[in-house]
Amino acid sequence: MTKSQRVAIYARFSTDMQNPKSAEDQERECRKHAEREGWSVEQVFQDTALSGATKGRPGYEALLSAVKARQFDIVLFEHLDRLGRDLEFLMGFYKEARHADCELHQLHQGKLGIFDIGILGTFAQIFLEELSYKTRRGLVGKIKAGKSAGGLSYGYCARRTGAGDAIKGEQDIDTNEAPIVERIFREYAAGKSPIHIAADLNADGIAAPRGRGNGSGHWRQTTINGNRERGTGILNNELYIGRRVWNRQRYSKHPETGKRVPRPNPPKDWIIHEVPDLRIIEQSLWDAVKERQAAQQRARNGKNSTDPNGLSVAQNMRRRKYLLSGLLSCGQCGGNLTIAGSGKARRYYCANAKEKGASICAGMPGLKEQDAATSILSGLKTGLMQDEAYAEFRARFLARTEVEEKERGQMLCLHDQNVRQLETRHANLMKAVEDGDYSAPIIAQLNKVDAELAEVRAKREALTSEPIVLPTDLPALYRAYVDDLVATLSDEEVSGRASEELHSLIDTVVVGWDGDERHHLLELRGKRKRRLEGTGLST
Repeated sequence: MTKSQRVAIYARFSTDMQNPKSAEDQERECRKHAEREGWSVEQVFQDTALSGATKGRPGYEALLSAVKARQFDIVLFEHLDRLGRDLEFLMGFYKEARHADCELHQLHQGKLGIFDIGILGTFAQIFLEELSYKTRRGLVGKIKAGKSAGGLSYGYCARRTGAGDAIKGEQDIDTNEAPIVERIFREYAAGKSPIHIAADLNADGIAAPRGRGNGSGHWRQTTINGNRERGTGILNNELYIGRRVWNRQRYSKHPETGKRVPRPNPPKDWIIHEVPDLRIIEQSLWDAVKERQAAQQRARNGKNSTDPNGLSVAQNMRRRKYLLSGLLSCGQCGGNLTIAGSGKARRYYCANAKEKGASICAGMPGLKEQDAATSILSGLKTGLMQDEAYAEFRARFLARTEVEEKERGQMLCLHDQNVRQLETRHANLMKAVEDGDYSAPIIAQLNKVDAELAEVRAKREALTSEPIVLPTDLPALYRAYVDDLVATLSDEEVSGRASEELHSLIDTVVVGWDGDERHHLLELRGKRKRRLEGTGLST
């Protein structure tokens, strides 16, 4: 009796824009063919939403391993381009299959030999290149017509007709996501780090953007930071200021991994269109963000890495812990002053004298952190006590309170939308259960939605809207803070940002020691040069 041929079926569809049933259709037709031939289908391998030119496809790799292990006599597929669209991949698979005494069969074609693989594989690869050219040509046409040629950026939605149908290439501002974009820009311009912005967005239950579909993941600092040169990330998307930039970069598939690798295009190849109706961010806020990004880049460029991985630069770029961190230098050797001690006993010492000895620097008595801050901030404190300064503070305080009230209202709308979406999902899952689909995955998903719904409702209740009322003791409160300016700016909530502001005004503070008078001498160098001596600095 002739032994039945052992068959493996392979099916694939390319993108998540295609119907997943495509793979099911391929499998069904292959099973019919195997049944007619009297073959035994041992296993089915699938890859979903993956290009045939991509290596590392789970189904493809599993099939290849099984073929190498001689588990099958035949690999059956609807068409060779389902197995792959890269001639090198296909030839490699054919060699492995032939070595394992395994045949490759295509529906309506039969067994494929090396000549068939060469011809059909070449056509498959040519199809990809031709498709790439035609796709790009169509995108250029859209851009030239002033339409969008890509996906939706966070903060935007598809423009729709009166009947609710999406208009291809047309976009509108998403009223729910636009406030989140504004929030990210404001917080970054105010000195908040991307990692903390992301953490707070996640804590507030704000869904992050995703490549396709409605945002459902978590925010990460890379989502916010992106890459300035490539224009990626929330902070670098010029569409937020009403400017659509296309062809900033191109993609090329790596010959070994098959992954798409971005490469920047020269600015002369960019296509730029002004779309003022899509502006979300005011120019002043955009400029403030760009200024901070540039300052961060200058700081990075000004620091030399002391390790091959550049980790020391990243360490130096972290938010400063103390108000005067990185500002003080030794008047004898020029080295940095480092802080030691805790609480009110914290003092600055010359790092060279402490770590390298008297042959490098004779050193000096420690300088109290609070004394140094008091001396440096004395001029600033005097200016802030003027009536004009308070009036400016009050106006800014009121403006910020109004912004916070507006944000709270926008967050209420966003949470209401999240509640409605979760309630819809919950209702659909309940209907599935009522209709008899009482499976473990359905119940697990229902429990998950229940938990999410309870969490979102709780956060929604916490966002109560309150009228704007200025504190009656605001003048006294302001003057108390200014009077104790050192403590105010040394608070952990503001010290990092305050330190950045001081660094923007001062290059360095040279600290010397007068042995006869027994007090420290401080000389400010930089944008506002000033010499401070004696007062409050005796040991």
